[in-house]
Amino acid sequence: MESPLSNPYSSPVANLFGSATNSAAEAVSPSTIAQLAGTKPWVRFMSVIFWLAGLFLVLLSGFYALLAASGTFNNDFKSNPAIAGNPVFANNPAFLAGILIGTSVYLGVFAFLTIYPALKLWKYANSIGKLMASRSIADLDAALTEQRRYWKFHGIMTLIGICMVLIGIIAFFALIFTAISSGMKFPR
Repeated sequence: MESPLSNPYSSPVANLFGSATNSAAEAVSPSTIAQLAGTKPWVRFMSVIFWLAGLFLVLLSGFYALLAASGTFNNDFKSNPAIAGNPVFANNPAFLAGILIGTSVYLGVFAFLTIYPALKLWKYANSIGKLMASRSIADLDAALTEQRRYWKFHGIMTLIGICMVLIGIIAFFALIFTAISSGMKFPR
């Protein structure tokens, strides 16, 4: 391909995204790398904590699923005098299995919600390591992309949590209003 400088009559060319070479002008500044390098051990530490919590939740979820599948506690559950008199439990032996399966699914969802940020933090720490070695803008972009994904996930989870709290508050007052309008008397 002919260089634009060899033909003075060619149209002007501008590379808006920088050149593809890794010149000194495109290297990330040492102070930026030092700042990110200072966070790398803490990012890795938090990632390991999230991985351990996620692994614990997966194991606990599996334990509850095995309990539900085995039916081990059905007899102990029925022989408990405080529970045996309750018609929901006494007449429905599958009720405990349903509770255990529901708990297993619940813990499985929280395991995913713990493992996904652990994965993002792990990738972020790896990207910082690559940036420290290469000093390239592309590796800085990769590191910041992983950090953005981590915070985006937490932002979405925060919005979902706020919505769930608002729904809970509305449901609480709706239940109170329904109870009052149906003539239910509250203890004084």
